[in-house]
Amino acid sequence: MNTWFNSVDIYCERLDASFLAEPINAISNLSFIVAGFFLWRLRSSRSKLMAILIILIGLGSFSFHTFANRLTGLLDVLAIALYLVAFAFMIPKQWSRNSILIQLGSVLLLILSIVLAQLLISHLKPALPWLPPGVYLGAWLALIIFTLVTQYSNPSAARFLWMAVIVFPASLLSRQIDMPLCDSIGGSHWLWHLFNGLTLYLTSYGLCLKRSRFQ
Repeated sequence: MNTWFNSVDIYCERLDASFLAEPINAISNLSFIVAGFFLWRLRSSRSKLMAILIILIGLGSFSFHTFANRLTGLLDVLAIALYLVAFAFMIPKQWSRNSILIQLGSVLLLILSIVLAQLLISHLKPALPWLPPGVYLGAWLALIIFTLVTQYSNPSAARFLWMAVIVFPASLLSRQIDMPLCDSIGGSHWLWHLFNGLTLYLTSYGLCLKRSRFQ
């Protein structure tokens, strides 16, 4: 069980095992808190739920960039997974027709997209070690599909989802170059947090935006 509390060092900014060894990575998690705050102000049950989930991501990531062990890393991953599943389950509500079966099918699409992306990344990783984790690539591909479907039923909401589709690659690039370019440009993982806070705000806003009666 002690292995869960062993310190991990996988980011450019961390030089030792102390609590404040990653100050910029830790503080940049405020982007999730800010995103959650603005979503909460929409004052709908859906926006409040997504706000809470985004804030949980921020807290999970903050704990991982301060305590930095396998347990806090797991909490970080679980918070992200919870958000992804919740988003996939609720996005059919933006479509002209939806049911519990469609919502479950949407979650299944997300899972299949992540699994297939992970298999592809695992196959290509030996030759292309800079490739991102399959979970993020799969989630991005699923978001593109969700956005395409939303485009036909709620173009206003789809506009925000498309912005998230565009922003996320920049977020992912920031994550991937953190260690490879550590010596030349310094850590970039904090940009991953800032771009991700924006991405999650855009996806949640698109999820919560009501259909216009003229659509």
